[in-house]
Amino acid sequence: METLVVRVPGGVEVPLVTSRKVPAGFRHGFTTRAGGTSAPPFDSMNLGWKWGDDSACVDENHRRLLVASGASTVLRASQVHGVRILRVGRADAPATIAGEKADGLCTSDPGVGLSVHVADCTPIVMACSRTGACAALHAGWRGTVAGMARVGVETMVAEFGCRPIDLHVALGPCIGACCFEVGAEVEDAFGSAMPAAPRNGVIVTVPGRRSRIDLRAFQTLQLLDAGVPLERIDASLDCTLCDPNRRFFSYRGAGRATGQSVGFIVRL
Repeated sequence: METLVVRVPGGVEVPLVTSRKVPAGFRHGFTTRAGGTSAPPFDSMNLGWKWGDDSACVDENHRRLLVASGASTVLRASQVHGVRILRVGRADAPATIAGEKADGLCTSDPGVGLSVHVADCTPIVMACSRTGACAALHAGWRGTVAGMARVGVETMVAEFGCRPIDLHVALGPCIGACCFEVGAEVEDAFGSAMPAAPRNGVIVTVPGRRSRIDLRAFQTLQLLDAGVPLERIDASLDCTLCDPNRRFFSYRGAGRATGQSVGFIVRL
């Protein structure tokens, strides 16, 4: 993945982590902490309202996101760590969608931006090169165990007639296997969801320490099982917790003193 810097009115630069695997005809990105107006500890591109940041700053950050996305509107849902995915379109009011409990959005309408909020969880964007449909998904460990990546593929097939081989998928910055230590209950949940996971390096066991989980490796296996070709899957190597330049928000690193980033996609 690479960083694309988008200049918005006022000369402000908004950096976005992007993937070359997402085809032409779509704009997407994973925001960082830079490019916004929020004061510490939410500095500066905090896109989450629930953490105690000045709402006027968050509103302005969303205005900048809208401009950077190139969308006519950017929709979001109320995330609950599940696998419900809503089909949305131009006629949907942002406030209505924001009140829906879901962890994914999909559309085939041009100009409709789809977004998910994260601070260690994985933001996933999908684009279909044949139908023009796209999706944005939020996958924490619970959603990953429940199969969010697989459900995303199934939803694109059911709603838009996509074929898995036509999907291009980007897994954005999230907490990496280097830092995501888990207890026995979470390890067992991953092992039960995919018994082959330990052999594929998803569950990393270190003697004398808690096991670690590679969320993106697990999600990649789900995508492969759903029929998405490996060459059309791109996974960021960035860890939101230990990034040396502190580019990302991390709930594990800062708790409620953090903010949230966004993963978005829009059909142009």
